[in-house]
Amino acid sequence: MLAPSVFTRQGLIADAGAMPVLEEVDFVMPSVMPQVINVFLYGGPSELAGNLTNIHRINSTSQNAYPADVLRAQSDDDGQITPHGFWRDAGGQAMEDMLAAGDMSVYRTIHRRKNNTMAHRPSVFSSQKGTLNIEQAPGIGSTLAAVLEGQRSQLDGSALLGGRSLMDLVLPFISFEGTSTAFDPNPDSPLPMQLKGLSLDEQFDNPYTRADSDHDAELRALIDHVIGATEQRVRFSRVNEGFEMRRNMEQLIGNLQTAAENALPVVPGNVEDPDIDPATRELRYSANNSYSARIRAAVTLAVQNPDSLYITVGGGLGGWDDHNSALERYEPRMQQLMEALRVATKHIRYADTAYGGARRTDNIIINVHGDFGRNVNLNNSEGWDHGNNQNLYTFCGSAVRQGQGAALGKIVGKTDIVGPAKENRQFTAPTDDSYEAEPMSIAAGVYRYFGVQNPQVLTQDSDMNPGGDVAIDETVAGETTLYS
Repeated sequence: MLAPSVFTRQGLIADAGAMPVLEEVDFVMPSVMPQVINVFLYGGPSELAGNLTNIHRINSTSQNAYPADVLRAQSDDDGQITPHGFWRDAGGQAMEDMLAAGDMSVYRTIHRRKNNTMAHRPSVFSSQKGTLNIEQAPGIGSTLAAVLEGQRSQLDGSALLGGRSLMDLVLPFISFEGTSTAFDPNPDSPLPMQLKGLSLDEQFDNPYTRADSDHDAELRALIDHVIGATEQRVRFSRVNEGFEMRRNMEQLIGNLQTAAENALPVVPGNVEDPDIDPATRELRYSANNSYSARIRAAVTLAVQNPDSLYITVGGGLGGWDDHNSALERYEPRMQQLMEALRVATKHIRYADTAYGGARRTDNIIINVHGDFGRNVNLNNSEGWDHGNNQNLYTFCGSAVRQGQGAALGKIVGKTDIVGPAKENRQFTAPTDDSYEAEPMSIAAGVYRYFGVQNPQVLTQDSDMNPGGDVAIDETVAGETTLYS
């Protein structure tokens, strides 16, 4: 009987090729420790909310027509096309606001050419693991944790960590979606408990609390006595550390619960703002927005706990696999998503010390993307089937980006239509003179924020992608507006 391939020499080599090559990482400590919130839209959202630049040609070749107002500029009889080519009522006005505020950039040409699958599983896994070899590789969060653990000689005691050890960080890797592929482990190199991904919910229900005992004081005294004895100190010190960690976690979670219930920052000035209470000018997330709770929780965690380095948000943000009835569902979902993100960008900005906050918050980045894009043909079920091209929406974090503030407030990438007219397989692709990037470049960008100078060694795969993928180039110039 033949041995399974995983036990053959070729199988072992292939598995090894799937693992990040940590010893090849060129690491330079960043000047500011980043915090990244990764919002993943499962199912693969259409790019059209962020890119109507080709809509007239799309409509002329589509099997079914788009609504007339989607073909008109906002300045033309209240049409849907905004000055930067966004879909106004699919979050486009919120995007225009964030673009003007310098809080957002959009990369319109995240285009998969390598292993060009449009199936959900490989697309989700490669996006969440940052590599094409999806079976053995760890998730992005686990890879990042392993990179930082490998650099403890530089990090421990540094100003970047406030003089602390990496192992002293509290809740550094958090999922708001339960079990997440982003925190899949490396089976051959387990992480310390302190660096493993943990799950929270948007209510910050405390997983670390326990009922008080009438004998807590006696137990505490007994533990102190036992570990005070020289011969027992080593044996029981880890037990004591576990008790201390749980107490610290319980206190932190309690603080987060309080912060989540407290009023948000006050927006200064007297300019009208759709995201404030007019009477108090306090920022507010809409109670009628299905995305508010989870996005607010992720931002609250990042703002209140600088130790939280990589936070994932995904499940509970709706399914984006719009094969049918797309227009009636997609438009309000994108509207709610972008309006919640607009509040999130202000939450981050006005929590900064520049506005009276307790800490600087210009190190917090939000990335929003999905499995893949969708066709632009409106099929006979009034939906979009799977496509190649998608947008990356990225927000805030000027202190840790290439070019800092210049990396925000722009749209990068130009598209054209590919595929035969009046047939289903029509999609957008980057023009010959456009910037483009693979989905794995999003992961590479995260690694670069944290100090990895050659992130392609973490996104490479010996069989399918030996050269890996570099980080998105945030110095690329933006496109001009469609109209003023």
